[in-house]
Amino acid sequence: MVFGHTRAVKSHRTGRRRKKGGSKLPVAPWILFTLVSVLVASALTAGFVTLLRAGCGGDGTYRVPVAVAPNVFSTMEDLAREWETQDPEVDGNCVGVEIHEVAAVDASRGFTGEWDTVSLGPRPIAWVPDSAVWPQWVTGTEVTADYFPSDPVVLGQSKTVLAVPEPVAEDLGWIGGQPPSWSEVLSASESGEVTIAAANPRTSTEGLQSMLNAVGDGSGGVDAAAMGRYSDALDAGRVGESAEALFSEYLESDDPASFANVFTALDYQVEDFNASSGLDYQMVPITPSGAALNATYAYMVLGAGWVSGSDAAIAGMFGDFLRGGAASAALADAGLAPGPEAEAEGAISGETVRDAVRQWQEMRRDVHLLIVVDRSEVGGSETVEYEGETVSAALAEIRLALALVDELGSTSRAGLWEFGVGAGEDQAPWRAVTESAEMSSEQREALTNGLYGMDERGLYGGGSPLFDTVAAAYDYMGEHAVEGASNVVVVLTNDGTDSVSAPTIEQTQEALAEAAAGQAVPVSVYTVGFGSASVENLAAIAEATQGAYVEAPASGGVLEQLRGGSSG
Repeated sequence: MVFGHTRAVKSHRTGRRRKKGGSKLPVAPWILFTLVSVLVASALTAGFVTLLRAGCGGDGTYRVPVAVAPNVFSTMEDLAREWETQDPEVDGNCVGVEIHEVAAVDASRGFTGEWDTVSLGPRPIAWVPDSAVWPQWVTGTEVTADYFPSDPVVLGQSKTVLAVPEPVAEDLGWIGGQPPSWSEVLSASESGEVTIAAANPRTSTEGLQSMLNAVGDGSGGVDAAAMGRYSDALDAGRVGESAEALFSEYLESDDPASFANVFTALDYQVEDFNASSGLDYQMVPITPSGAALNATYAYMVLGAGWVSGSDAAIAGMFGDFLRGGAASAALADAGLAPGPEAEAEGAISGETVRDAVRQWQEMRRDVHLLIVVDRSEVGGSETVEYEGETVSAALAEIRLALALVDELGSTSRAGLWEFGVGAGEDQAPWRAVTESAEMSSEQREALTNGLYGMDERGLYGGGSPLFDTVAAAYDYMGEHAVEGASNVVVVLTNDGTDSVSAPTIEQTQEALAEAAAGQAVPVSVYTVGFGSASVENLAAIAEATQGAYVEAPASGGVLEQLRGGSSG
């Protein structure tokens, strides 16, 4: 048996045993044995070749990598295996594709920067993003302009929608009749009828698609006034990494009705939410009238420098397979609607995508916070009213900091310090609990855990080393300031005096003013006072850096004041 196939080789003997001295063979034995060996070898070789021709897909198959959006990853894997059952080959060699799950935003960053092979896999020969706007973004540089030289294979599309709780949609009259335009949605936000929770256009397809629909001028450009209204609506609402992240926060909220009631999303994300939320109502997908831009999935063979002609040819063969009916049926089963036959009139495309993102970044000023919490024993010496309860000032400070973390959008950055006598190493008066970083879900969790950990550790004995801590925090933010953001040190305390630090309040105020004058990227200090805090001292510290004193609210956070609003 050779590789599972039995080969019957006829013996040179008859079935009868010969006697000694019987008649001799008419052909010399060595000739016969040689002939039989050749015949057997020929049979084995023919069987081996037949086996190879009988099917590829083994370890010897040469596969080229393809980066695919997460929600179609498993379907594309199935299609890749199905294609290999057809034994595709090039010059007698078995070929195929290897599917890697890569979010479109990660792929686009890798194409325009450094491709991270550890987290993203090998640099792809072909790409399937979950929206055609991502390659338009990628091709915005001289290096990347020719990355997509051939026409893509359109695989299907997801609809760009607004997810609205059914009771809200009914109250607004958005069910059963003409859906609202994006302008009408923004008007509803301005009047306070709705609160919009939008996915970040820099980190999600649904956020980018929704923004482009909201700010389009109807002729392929960006309406600057609409962009301003959209940015204002999001300032009044929420911005999250993705629709899934916003939905998760919504479900975890103590009061979902006050969280938000209009979410930017793609149709399949709404279906997934409804299938698993456990709520007694559904999210209704509303497609604003005039919103022509949906998320189109396309298979594209790259023309980048690392793509050889032979690899591109193999990727192109798989693209030809994807044009077939079987592939279309599989993608439809995965939830993709048929792709557009032609580009919708007035849809935003090309360089307009990059222009829209630039305008968004310029209009929406992100916040970069260093939250500094007083953990000296003075925080336990008095009680205040916060969220309808009488609690220690120290606990109220932690709760307000938690509310502030909850308010921050995913485009913001934040870090966390605590201070008290001996809080840091070598008896330093402050300690970095969480380093400053972008507000990913991991950073939000780290900040939240850090604040709960403060409460568990308790307070530091001795006075409040406020002045030294503020000076150190300002220096830290000066070194880590983000250009284009509101860089703020926010200090939470019920004190404002300092019998521990060496400098006086006057010396602290003077040093901060001098540091602020020499700061290339502006940094401000905002002080938040609880209970009997010294308003005079805290205001002096803040105003030295063009910041402000804010009286602690009875509930909630203070994000709007930290953006540069009036002091409380």
